[in-house]
Order: sequence, then C-alpha cells, then structure tokens
Amino acid sequence: MSLATLLLVSTFSSIGLNVAFAEEVNSNIDQAKISLQQDKAAVELKAILSKLKTFSASFEQVVTDAQKEVLQEASGELILKQPHFMLWRVDEPDENLLVADGQTLWFMDPFVEQVVASNQSDSVANNPIILLTDTSNETWKQFVVNKNNSSYSVTTKNPQTQVTKLVLTFKDSKLMSLTLVDRQKQNSTLNFSNVKQNQPIADSVFEFSIPEGYDLDDQREMTQN
Repeated sequence: MSLATLLLVSTFSSIGLNVAFAEEVNSNIDQAKISLQQDKAAVELKAILSKLKTFSASFEQVVTDAQKEVLQEASGELILKQPHFMLWRVDEPDENLLVADGQTLWFMDPFVEQVVASNQSDSVANNPIILLTDTSNETWKQFVVNKNNSSYSVTTKNPQTQVTKLVLTFKDSKLMSLTLVDRQKQNSTLNFSNVKQNQPIADSVFEFSIPEGYDLDDQREMTQN
C-alpha cells in the first residue's frame, strides 16, 4: 500500500471517528434537553396539583383497545382529597368501587361480592391516580413527566407495571379528562363534568366498611411479608 493510500485511509478513518464522536455528543445533548424538559414538566404538573386540594366530578368512561375499538363504556364519580384520599365509583351495570383511605386501597366488586384490600403505599404503581393527591410522594421518582400543550403524561419507568401511563388534560387549571394506558395498550379515558375543585370534602367520605356477606381478600399482610 502506497503512502498516499495510507494517508487517504487514515484520513477517512479519522473522519469516521469524528462523525461518530459528533453524533454521540449530539445525542447526549439531545437527551439532556429532553431530561430538562421532563423535569420542567414535572415541576409544572406538581405545581398545578399542589393547588388541587380537593376534586370531585362525574365522568363518562370509554375503554378502547390498541386498535381504538371501543370495548366498554361506563359512568361514575371520582373524588380526590389531599394528601392521600381517593374514591372512584363506577355505576351500574358494571358497578365497582375503589377507595383509598390513606392506609388501605379497597376495591369492591358487587358482581362477585368480594372486597380486595391492599396497602395503599404499594398500590401507586398500578393505580397512579393516587399520585394526584400527594405531590411530595417519593413514588413520583418512578415516573417521567412530559407536556403536550395542556396535557401532561406521567409514564412509569417500570415496564412491568399494569398501568404504564397516566395522561391528564387541563383547561384553565381545571382537570377535564384523564386517561390510563395499560401494558396491552388499552386506553381508559374519563371525561369529566360537574367539576368541583377546592370545595370542602369530609374525610368520612373515604371511610370504607365491608358490606355484609362479602368475602375479603386481604393482601396487606402478603405485601408486608
């Protein structure tokens, strides 16, 4: 191989290395920008939620699959209160009730006459709506927040959780809709009406008693062991 050929090969090798280095640098810069945008979005969302001391609304729920086919429609009520209370009631014919009382997450299914009790602190990953009632919760670190116009998406960093994303849409600081996305790409969207924010709500609203005749599946001790 002649000296000219060696110089030419060396030159192209250097160019290739420089291009690869430049691409890596640009990629790192882009990633840093994305991280900054996500941090900013998280701060903005938490600021909005921190002012949402209470929330109550009726909702119309639509569940669609990955192909956008409607699987289910329902209506109900959602009530939230800081720092850790939640009540989610779905009306008949698919009636069920989900209550977070600060310690326990209760799920009642009248169809099978069963109540499932789990530790609220262990349930946030699969029920990220609970995050809305506590912006200081350390569990926020397990999620990434992105902003798109007036919507914020809260995406889990753990792909194994049942619910992978929560999307919140606001209008004039009022929560108007909420979408849950699961691992099967099913979307459950709640469109709110009769929205009331920062109105007094008694803690007793979130007290739960097991109805007579219902079976209890108590998973609280299982998660502690």
